[in-house]
Amino acid sequence: MILPPSCRRGILLIFVLAVAPLLASSCGKKGDPSPPFPRGPRAITDLAIEQEGADAVLTFTYPDRLMSGLPLTDLASIEVYRLINPSPSLTAPRRPGPTGSGAARGDLAPAAGTRQAAVNARIAEQNFYRDAERIATLPVAEIARRTRGASIVFDDPLPPLFARKPAPSAVAYAVVSVRRDGDRSPLSNLVTMAPEVPPGPPVILAVTPEDGRVCLEWLAPTRDLLRREPVAVGGYFVYRRSLPEEEYAAPLNAAPITGTGFVDAAPPYGALVYTLRATVPGKPKIEGAAAIEAALDYRDVFPPPPPPRLDALPETGLVRLVWDPVGAPDLAGYAVFRSENGAPPVRMNAELTVDSFFNDTKVAAGHRYVYTVKSLDRAGNASAPSPAAVAEPL
Repeated sequence: MILPPSCRRGILLIFVLAVAPLLASSCGKKGDPSPPFPRGPRAITDLAIEQEGADAVLTFTYPDRLMSGLPLTDLASIEVYRLINPSPSLTAPRRPGPTGSGAARGDLAPAAGTRQAAVNARIAEQNFYRDAERIATLPVAEIARRTRGASIVFDDPLPPLFARKPAPSAVAYAVVSVRRDGDRSPLSNLVTMAPEVPPGPPVILAVTPEDGRVCLEWLAPTRDLLRREPVAVGGYFVYRRSLPEEEYAAPLNAAPITGTGFVDAAPPYGALVYTLRATVPGKPKIEGAAAIEAALDYRDVFPPPPPPRLDALPETGLVRLVWDPVGAPDLAGYAVFRSENGAPPVRMNAELTVDSFFNDTKVAAGHRYVYTVKSLDRAGNASAPSPAAVAEPL
């Protein structure tokens, strides 16, 4: 049957519309499948490490963004990984090459170098996971406890590593953020450190209380924490706490001291406890084991000095006393004493005077009086008598 021209044109149009999508899908070069939309947290990129004492201390910014750029609101945990003696290929910085470098032959796409860098990063990440050990998983409560401002601080004790035979020459760390649904961030930047074995404990020889200060003396450590000798010491930090306190605050000296003695100037009165630590040369943050504590009951039993000079000026009906003042910081005042005819001194003023002068009006003409003055502190400690002054009132 022969169709009219108008029908043939309608059938041809229907056929073209039906096969057009099939033809379009087979035209041109087939591209890579689109990657899945990223759902995990952003990788932490500011991980830093420093050895403090016998700990490796990691610091990094609190993760708060997804790879999509949206806020991270369901952080579940942070995993900490450690790798002993990492290979140089893992710790070397990875730089993307020029366009097309390292790509497959004939791949001239503008982002070929970036893709190859991403492949290299994935391979390095897989190698790290293969050899590394997960040493901690920090839940949200633990993360909050370790947060300082906008940063998280994690400390890894190194003595178990020092006990290995042989002790590691380098240690690498990385961290990963995990959401509640299990989505994970890429591996953070890797940080490495060559652990230093700190010195052993010094030995405190003496803690001597003196007026306004406490003097400490000690012996230098002879071994490091691995009991190897000799040991190099860069200096010492001295610590003090009051007996009710359980923790030491910052050391008394801002920089390590190189000798084996220290003077604690103006310590508070009461029960005090001291210790000290030796440091690694050139690395004051790496402190060794603490010395066995030494305690003392520091009380104010030290009298102030006496007035160095006393003058007795006789006048009609009185003797005017004038003395050089004492510069003791805890001075409470002065007591004036008088003796006559070899009798024991008698105190003239019931209340201490804070002035450096005193008028004795209870005198008789023709009598010979001998005067002395003592200074007293707020704890009631009295000085020795001042030099004596003699006067005969007119």
